[in-house]
Amino acid sequence: MNNRDLNYFCDLVESGSYTATAEKFQITQPAVSAAVKRLEKEYETPLLRQRNHRAKLVTTAAGGVLYIKARKMITEYDQVKLEVQHASEGQARLGFSNIAGGIWLPRVVELFTKNNLLDQVTTEMANSEKLLTELRDGKLDAAVFSSIDPEKSADLRVSELEKHQLCVLVNKRNLLSRQEVISPEDLKDVSMLVRPKHTLPRKALDAFCRVGKFRPKILYEPDTNQLVEKMVALNLGVGFVIDGSVYLDENVVKIPLQEKDRIHCYMQLAVRKSFLPNQNQQQCIELLKRIARTDED
Repeated sequence: MNNRDLNYFCDLVESGSYTATAEKFQITQPAVSAAVKRLEKEYETPLLRQRNHRAKLVTTAAGGVLYIKARKMITEYDQVKLEVQHASEGQARLGFSNIAGGIWLPRVVELFTKNNLLDQVTTEMANSEKLLTELRDGKLDAAVFSSIDPEKSADLRVSELEKHQLCVLVNKRNLLSRQEVISPEDLKDVSMLVRPKHTLPRKALDAFCRVGKFRPKILYEPDTNQLVEKMVALNLGVGFVIDGSVYLDENVVKIPLQEKDRIHCYMQLAVRKSFLPNQNQQQCIELLKRIARTDED
């Protein structure tokens, strides 16, 4: 058994076509067939069945087991290759969620510049789900991401960095601006400005309104918290954002949620448990943790 044969086999199971697999790897169909035969000889059992060349390719029970195990092995092999090659590089690859990046990146750039490490870092911004996928795939060394609840993971080492409250943005001309706190009932039938459905602020707003047993009335879904604030400044609606993610306009006030229904956003740092950082990468990861400690001081 070799990695090449497993690659051919897994792709064949997925495509169901010797022709498609041969074209993908730029080899001949007999070469694909030979790879399958080698695997069947090694495991002493049929892995694939096909009544004739036009019939559908069928994976046997043994073939299904091999496919699941082989796909995992191939993924791990690719990760090992990436990490071995990356170990000798000076660069540390850091990912930031859109929310965490907006709050943290200015501080990251400042601290890394002071420590003469900024040119040793590459950064990426994406949603938290994508970051964690790339982290697990070995494409990132560490990720700063956000979630409503603390992340629990068997394969990632997760550290809580900061905790931010969700809050409401209101125009000073809006009657809600006179309140000290906001309850779920206060937002019933109110035109809301919040980022799209898949984002943390929208998930938090939905959870907050469920306490009041109603669905939020969404006027518009701006792509960024900054756009939410600008629209609130024009008195187009009431915003729902993470505290610290916007710089308040002179026409906008920030109001916290009432204490018993408050929702928090957890800023967390994730590193693969299997990751063995070199000295430079470890220093960069420690600096990320130091930013949170410095802010607390």
